Amino acid sequence: MSHWGSAAVAMGLLLPVAATAQNEVDLDKVYITGGQGQVLKQPGSATLIDQQALETFEYTDIHRILTAVPGVNLYEEDGYGLRPNIGLRGTSPDRSKKVTLMEDGVLSGPAPYSAPAAYYFPNVSRMSAVEVFKGPSAIKYGPATIGGAVNLVSRPIPYLPAGELDLQYGSDNFQRYNGWYGQESGQFGYLLEGLRVQSDGFKELDGGGDTGFERNDLNLKLSWTLPGEVAQRFVLKAGYADEVSDETYLGLTRADFDDDPYRRYAASQLDRMDWTHQSLHLMHQLDWGDHSLTTDVYRNTFERDWFKINGFGGNGPLLQTVLKDPSGVNAEFYRVLTGEQASANVNEQLMIGSNDRQYVSQGVQTRLNTSFAWLAVRHDVELGLRYHQDTVERLHSEAAYDMQVGGRLQQAADVATTLDNEGQAKALAVYVQNDMRWNDTTVSVGLRSEHIDTEETTYDSVSGEQTGKVDSSESVLLPGVGVYSQLTNTVGVLAGVYQGYSATTPGKDGDTDPEESINYELGSRYQGELGQAELIAFFNDYTELTGTCSFSNGCDNAVVDSQLNAGAAQVYGVEASWNKHLFAGAHIIPLSFTYTYSHGEFDANFADDSGVFGDRNNNIVAGEELAYLPKHRLNAQAGIERGPLAMNVSVLYQSDMRDTPGEGSIPASQRIDAHTVVDLSLRYRVLQDVLLYATVDNLLDLEYEVASKPYGYRPGKPRSANLGAKVSF
Repeated sequence: MSHWGSAAVAMGLLLPVAATAQNEVDLDKVYITGGQGQVLKQPGSATLIDQQALETFEYTDIHRILTAVPGVNLYEEDGYGLRPNIGLRGTSPDRSKKVTLMEDGVLSGPAPYSAPAAYYFPNVSRMSAVEVFKGPSAIKYGPATIGGAVNLVSRPIPYLPAGELDLQYGSDNFQRYNGWYGQESGQFGYLLEGLRVQSDGFKELDGGGDTGFERNDLNLKLSWTLPGEVAQRFVLKAGYADEVSDETYLGLTRADFDDDPYRRYAASQLDRMDWTHQSLHLMHQLDWGDHSLTTDVYRNTFERDWFKINGFGGNGPLLQTVLKDPSGVNAEFYRVLTGEQASANVNEQLMIGSNDRQYVSQGVQTRLNTSFAWLAVRHDVELGLRYHQDTVERLHSEAAYDMQVGGRLQQAADVATTLDNEGQAKALAVYVQNDMRWNDTTVSVGLRSEHIDTEETTYDSVSGEQTGKVDSSESVLLPGVGVYSQLTNTVGVLAGVYQGYSATTPGKDGDTDPEESINYELGSRYQGELGQAELIAFFNDYTELTGTCSFSNGCDNAVVDSQLNAGAAQVYGVEASWNKHLFAGAHIIPLSFTYTYSHGEFDANFADDSGVFGDRNNNIVAGEELAYLPKHRLNAQAGIERGPLAMNVSVLYQSDMRDTPGEGSIPASQRIDAHTVVDLSLRYRVLQDVLLYATVDNLLDLEYEVASKPYGYRPGKPRSANLGAKVSF
């Protein structure tokens, strides 16, 4: 370990010894937002979706959960949320790589620095809350601070003996089995949880075959609490998860999508993702007086192999080219994709390969929270430090396959290695934030520092010998300030400005710069007889916008995880939310509404040769709008509850969006059409410990496209009805 790593470990282990005074650990420190009451007074934008909200619709897809959060821009991929695409305030949603993803305050992405594309995402079925941060408060949660952060809160250990069994069955043989049990017993506690989710899938493969998935998740939590003047708590969390899914990047032509959006071409019949994930997280919390110190030591490993179609062999055209125009010179290649025609030559062979990757993400972080009064001002100070290491090892290979008469694939050549490299990063992050409170005003001043060393090593695809090595380092200092003031009993105002940042990936050349911006927000909150409401305007002024290549946006092996600078850009918009509970006799009527307006455009001319921002070899001109950023996104939810019975409805509207940058009206060939999706849930509590529920996603069975990248149009999930039962004990 380097001297940085030794210093970080030393701080994490030695600082607790200096603590001296409190009777017991505060067991309520579950949310890093501080809970719903603190959210309303934060000098920055934050949203907390608690367990009650998560259980309203029993979603297993994080995309559907985040529809209730203003400022989120996203697109579905497989219909089940297996590999989410999440953006915040106009950041690219592709593989959520511009968002800091965490579980219990610890980085959860496979390799957040060296390979930020999040091909792993925790199962939300085992979470008790979801937190979303935007604005100045996001600088505490790097490495990506421009859009914000998403934190998933795992199920806490119950104080009293408690458990639950949750069984669900539905359309396309969807099955979910979730069980947990735990308790605090004296100074010790435990929680054991198991989860299995599976489905046969809703797509129909030409010639027959699987399009579903299976997921397993097993987690154990152990705690040890030491009360006293200096109260301490240790929590050890260990987890294992795996997935086998018959998923593909291959979509459809526009004509085929309009005819049957749930079709899958025969060329994707062998596509399959297989991964395993292991996690270990030790947390130590120490409280004394108005002070607390929390230290996390963590290690995550992720191994995945995605066997999938990459393109045509020889001098064949790009998959994107064939799917955008399957006529003329592309007609024969289209018929090979669909299995209507056998491969006649090398150019019509299909290159199908294995993208084998192994990730390690580990580190130690500690944060000190202290409160004191000085000059009639209350100061709540948080000082944090994290030393993090992550690596990604890529071994990609492929072989030529012939499409045979009858639509079956036959290997036609030996497997050859196409990419063999390793990327790694070491990062030291330090931040300090001081929330200064007096009367009804809070001013939050923060500063984050990151120093990152990266390294990429490449190896010969035949001999395995090292052929190249690129080292680089970068340092950044990120200030931020936010203010919230309660003007009246019901109305408050907030404002903030901070510097956003997203690091470069390993292997960058001297001309590649990190992503940087100056971000502003201004808004108001209301809490009174009319409910709770928030209105915030934001403006992200990029001095350098960047894109990172991945297979999910159509890049190939030669440039995977490389970075492209796009120059200056601006993203601005408005976020609005409102919620209230009405009472009519014995009925409770919960209502909520969120709306986001977003606009983003480039402010420089550049050549997008790899297709990071849209189509390959596209010359982007200043003034063109960003792709995959809808101008309007609205979610309205309403319910009615009486006694043991409850019904809730969610309506999501998303306007048209571009699939490639452009200006003016969106041509049909570059448009992802607007859609309105309605979800329904019913719950009936039979007994105090027995709950029956039913959900219908996409109640109106709308057929809609969610994306056209990387290879053709892909659909949202069709109508899906599920029945479930929960038994508590």
